[in-house]
Amino acid sequence: MPWVLSVLVALGFCLTPLWLWGVPLRWHFLRLDDFVYLARSRSAEALGHSWWTPHNAHVAPLFLLETHLLARLAGSLEAVPAVLGWAGYATLVLAMAMAGHLVAWETGRAARGLIAMAAVGLSSVLGPAVLWYAAGQALAAGTMILTMLAALQAWRARGSWWMLGCGLVAAVAAPLFWSAGYTAGPVGSAYLWADGRRRCRWAAALPLAASLATAIVTGSATAATSPLGRAGWSLRNLDRLEPAVAHTAQAVCEALVLNNLGLDAATTPGQALVLVAILAGVWIRSRRRPDPARPGLDVRPLEAAGAVLVVANFAMIFAVRGTETTFDNLRTLGWYDAVPQLGAVLFAAGWWSGCSQSQPPRTLEPPRLRELLAATLCATILLVLQTPRAQRVILQYDGLVRTTGELAERARSQRRALAELDRLEQAARQAGARVEDLRREADRVSVPGMPANLPGFRASDLLDWQ
Repeated sequence: MPWVLSVLVALGFCLTPLWLWGVPLRWHFLRLDDFVYLARSRSAEALGHSWWTPHNAHVAPLFLLETHLLARLAGSLEAVPAVLGWAGYATLVLAMAMAGHLVAWETGRAARGLIAMAAVGLSSVLGPAVLWYAAGQALAAGTMILTMLAALQAWRARGSWWMLGCGLVAAVAAPLFWSAGYTAGPVGSAYLWADGRRRCRWAAALPLAASLATAIVTGSATAATSPLGRAGWSLRNLDRLEPAVAHTAQAVCEALVLNNLGLDAATTPGQALVLVAILAGVWIRSRRRPDPARPGLDVRPLEAAGAVLVVANFAMIFAVRGTETTFDNLRTLGWYDAVPQLGAVLFAAGWWSGCSQSQPPRTLEPPRLRELLAATLCATILLVLQTPRAQRVILQYDGLVRTTGELAERARSQRRALAELDRLEQAARQAGARVEDLRREADRVSVPGMPANLPGFRASDLLDWQ
């Protein structure tokens, strides 16, 4: 009976994010990069041509493949916005499930896994990655990193070498959804190293090697488009470290602390560095070993993985983007916070769980009724805290819309334009149709949300002429 209740609570938690994002998901609206990814993957021929072509310095073949499959599932351009919107929600649910699985099996307590699920699914921090399909590639990469950790966790507990292999495959796959997935290597290595056992420390080099190999393979495709690739690396690039450190501290304070409390507040670099230093000091003090014969810190693998996931992602992003500007211009790029949010949940769960164990438990304790009630209470508190900020995120995401009616009408106008493109696509497939004339007519269709000034991109690129 406790397990039945636990499953019901978990299913309820998976549905609860609809309270936050149900309306914008119902009226999902394609914008900007969504059209680029859709054009590059709508047909098998387009997918084949753009498989390794970078977009904004990201080589994302698995994300393009996902978009291709979803477009096929939709069947028409008019249906694509709805399918892509619910795909973003499905990615969120998968991230919730993986985070809950990791925490539950790391601590041996199913209720703590449920709380981790709620902390992921009911955070407004993930809003931009859920509501904007192209930004969802960040959440997809983060989910793949959680999948890697789950496989490594199974190997730690049971010694199944095929699970270690699965973890390495996930480490390779993560950056093929989004470039921040390259941090899968350091995260997996930190997780295994913190275990402390010899075989785990030997294996800690493998995730790092997997990410490095992936970076070498994809590096040639991004060398000419990435900021560092164009400029070339030199010691002068070290001047990126100062703003990257400051931006990372501000992102930790504002996105991972204040936003998770439902608050929006700006910090200065000095304030953020002080607050992060205080937080780090409290954590270090709580993790100092009491035995003088064994000095150092007693760090759980979950803490190590979560901390590296936060710091490495923010540091990597801000070392490449935003080093020549203040953090004020980066706050609206909320999808940058998606992967660190997952890391923050893991870190908090590991910190809360106490001292480390030699390996994860092989069984889970049945959840007691009071634990399930406590998990439900935590989810309720999170929902109350996050609902007002979620509404602010929705308005920010949708620009100037102020009401649900305006949001719905904006989505309807886009779908009407896509339906017109569907009509032209069907006409082009008829025998004797003049494709070039139809292509020019398609280019005259105004699709709301589509980038107007992107070089070489036209509305006709969205169509599958075969």
